[in-house]
Amino acid sequence: MKLLRTSKAFTYIEMVFVLAIVSILLILQFKYIPTNQTVTYTNHKFLNNLIMQFNYLKAKAIKDNSPITLIFNDFSKELILNEPHHPRTTIKLKENSFIHPRTNIKYLTFDKNGHINKFGTVYIACNDQLYKIIFHIEKGRVRYEEV
Repeated sequence: MKLLRTSKAFTYIEMVFVLAIVSILLILQFKYIPTNQTVTYTNHKFLNNLIMQFNYLKAKAIKDNSPITLIFNDFSKELILNEPHHPRTTIKLKENSFIHPRTNIKYLTFDKNGHINKFGTVYIACNDQLYKIIFHIEKGRVRYEEV
C-alpha cells in the first residue's frame, strides 16, 4: 500500500499550470502574426488567376479564329467579355475589388492571331491595395505590379 502512495508523478494542479503557460505562449505567438500577409497572398493569387483567364481568352481567340473584346468600366466589379456569335458575358472580380479610374484603356481586343490591339494599363483595387495589370502590345504579354 505504501508503494502506491509514494509514486512520483505530476499532480493535477501542476499539469493545469503547465498547460496554462503553454496556452499563454501560443496566444502571444499568434497575436503577432501579421494578417496583411494573408490578404496580400490572396490578392496575388486572384491577379494570377485573372491573368490566366486573359491568356485563356487569347488562346480561345486563336482557336476560334475570331476576335474577343474585354471592356473595362471605371468602378465596375466585373469585366465585360464580348465575343462574336456568343451572348455577352462577364468576368467577376473578387469581393472588395473594382476597376480603378486610373485605368488608361477602356477596351482591349485579342485578334484572331492572339495579338492585342493596343497596349495600356488596367488598375484594380483589391482590399485597399492598388495593382496595375500591364498589357504589352508585342507578343501579347500580360503582367501585374503592385502600385
